[in-house]
Amino acid sequence: MKSTIAINLTLIFALLLPVPAAFADDQEKAQKKALEQQANELIKEAKDLEKSGQLLEARSRYAGSQAFWETKDAVQAIKHIDEVIHNRVKDGLRQAHKLYDQGQFKPAAEALESASKLGESTAILSYDLALCYQRTGDTAASLAYLDQSTSATHDPKLRLRLQQLRSALVTGEQPIALKDADRTRIDSVNGLVDSIGFEASLDEGPPSLQREPEKPGSPAVPAALSSNATTSSPKTSRRSSSLCQTLKSLGPITANSPSYAFDLANCAEDNDRPAEASELLTRYLQMAPKAADADRVRLRIADLNALAQLPEQKGAQVRTIYASASRSLEERNYERALVEFQKAAATDPSFAPTEWRLALLNEAMGNVDRAKEHFNRFSEMESDAAAREAAGLHLETLAIKRETYDQEVAAAEGILSELLNRAMNLTFNGMEDRSALYKQRAKATKKLYKKNQRLDRVGGFSIPFAYAKQQLTEAADHLATALALFPLGAEANELMGLVFLQANDGRSAMRCFDAVAGQNLPVSFYAELRGRKQDHAVKCELGRDRIKLIFLSSYDKKAKPTAPAKPAAEDGLGDLVIEPGSSREQDFESLTLTLAEIKKVETKNGQLLLKLAKEEVTLSPIYMAATTPTEGPQGRRFANNYTRLFVRYPGMEDSKLGNEGMTGAEKFKLAYDIANAGMNIATNLNPIGSVSALQSFIKIAREIHGTVKSLRVNFAAWERTFEDQQALQTGSAFRPIPTAQVSLTFLEEIK
Repeated sequence: MKSTIAINLTLIFALLLPVPAAFADDQEKAQKKALEQQANELIKEAKDLEKSGQLLEARSRYAGSQAFWETKDAVQAIKHIDEVIHNRVKDGLRQAHKLYDQGQFKPAAEALESASKLGESTAILSYDLALCYQRTGDTAASLAYLDQSTSATHDPKLRLRLQQLRSALVTGEQPIALKDADRTRIDSVNGLVDSIGFEASLDEGPPSLQREPEKPGSPAVPAALSSNATTSSPKTSRRSSSLCQTLKSLGPITANSPSYAFDLANCAEDNDRPAEASELLTRYLQMAPKAADADRVRLRIADLNALAQLPEQKGAQVRTIYASASRSLEERNYERALVEFQKAAATDPSFAPTEWRLALLNEAMGNVDRAKEHFNRFSEMESDAAAREAAGLHLETLAIKRETYDQEVAAAEGILSELLNRAMNLTFNGMEDRSALYKQRAKATKKLYKKNQRLDRVGGFSIPFAYAKQQLTEAADHLATALALFPLGAEANELMGLVFLQANDGRSAMRCFDAVAGQNLPVSFYAELRGRKQDHAVKCELGRDRIKLIFLSSYDKKAKPTAPAKPAAEDGLGDLVIEPGSSREQDFESLTLTLAEIKKVETKNGQLLLKLAKEEVTLSPIYMAATTPTEGPQGRRFANNYTRLFVRYPGMEDSKLGNEGMTGAEKFKLAYDIANAGMNIATNLNPIGSVSALQSFIKIAREIHGTVKSLRVNFAAWERTFEDQQALQTGSAFRPIPTAQVSLTFLEEIK
């Protein structure tokens, strides 16, 4: 939900022009007074809204006031409102539970919907809504809420259970009783399903350098990505475990599972056996005739049959190319998929389905002109009237989608730019002096670190928690809309990746960054560079063969910023957003490192240590809403999210991750702290909650319905174009095999 408060960010800081040093104190006092006045006006509005019962609006005003000046009144009021909302959500859950147990599923869903509108989006609310809609027979809505619950769940074991429930709801299957050993084997394979494109590949060749899972349900992890990896290995040695090879080993255990047949069909399609894939999908429909995806599967069978019936000479080549493209899409290597489909079009220019796939993939990336070319070419080649009509729907919506996408990305960019400028104290980036505000935040930050027994400040100035949360959530809302329009848009995915990093969700961030790297753009994050005789704020760009550190400022011993000799692009942030194919100004003050110049990247105390040939430097990633974690497993998990970026994109296999478990000394200290009632280890590194991955068509359709109305486009047409995109990108997505009986018991807490 977009924030109801529109803060004029220019007004926040455009208070007084810089004056000579002799008048600095007077300026600071005047500035402080003006800032406090703005904050107090918002607090007054918030109190009136709170009295009238408009809690969300009141909370928004209180949080907005912190953009001007942080006050105890606002902090306490926000805490109070959050407690009231939490209690009302609990009451809503209890009421819905009673209705559900009485068989009143629709009223129960309405009670849960009302609770969710209070602004506290939780996994349990979405889970119970999924149960209610399943009971009413609305499987599509049920699956949408189950997806939302899964995306909000961080526990890997719990996520796996929710994903298995989804498989069972789609197919209607009820697993047979399994022996513990068999269940463990299936759970291990299911873990690989969730790791496709990370630790799991779809090639049916034998796995190389495969490590056994450390526990049931965990995927096999290559040494380079293990959190305990200490060995160095050449780049060519990094290999993923083969999901398809491991899937076949289950054999008779899962022979009667529709989900197993579906996954085998995916493996057959991805490994150049379209006829076999068609047979397995036909078997899937026989085993699950009422499957929720039955219509989509029938269309897929027709496509596979058309592919299998191509003339032998060209057909064999096209089928091999399609198999590679299908694997690439599953593994999120979008650039390779695009190249493969282009190769297929060159091999057999008369095969219309290739033009359709090229059109959809270019549309997903936001390449409007190229998408138009391919949709038009498809329409000229296709004889089926319904297929031509479908292409026409896409053509009708392309221009307005692009316009709205650009608007949403620009809105998110503005929010994140302001937060990053504040987080790194970049006072010179188009704003007037902010000394009064920054002195206040510096004191608050110092107090926080002192409380946590930290003497050094890491990762910039923290931003007031409630304000950072509100702004990041609003940016995520804009980006969710943009990604519903162009799911692979590089600009929106780059910004959403940064939001996920602030949510401490490295895996989701990499899913976004894959779309960025797949369009030959650098993957980036912001940090403080320590070393080289001076500290700097930097944008860290990870390319395929080099790393660029763009200097945004330098800091003196008192953390006072100085602008770089050459501006870091027009936005002062080294180009927060880079458009694919743009002619980018490269005249930055920067440090470019080839991979050969970097001996190792290592997680160390919540930071990244870069070991160069002649020196060592440290990168402290910017963490906006709280003190950056630097000690214990929390600090190492935080930094590992960034170290993994060096492994995944430049391919730096020598990177060393920190152990994400507790060391013996840390366990001893924890026991000591508990015994002395002095435990201060941070346990919540997720200040903005879980940002939904937005992979469900129904969920996106609901969230963007209002936007679509403003697009002057028929909503049914919009739905059809979105379904087409889903069919290309996730239509053959692998699914976990259920190992437990389906239970639709209402829960007030997921365990």
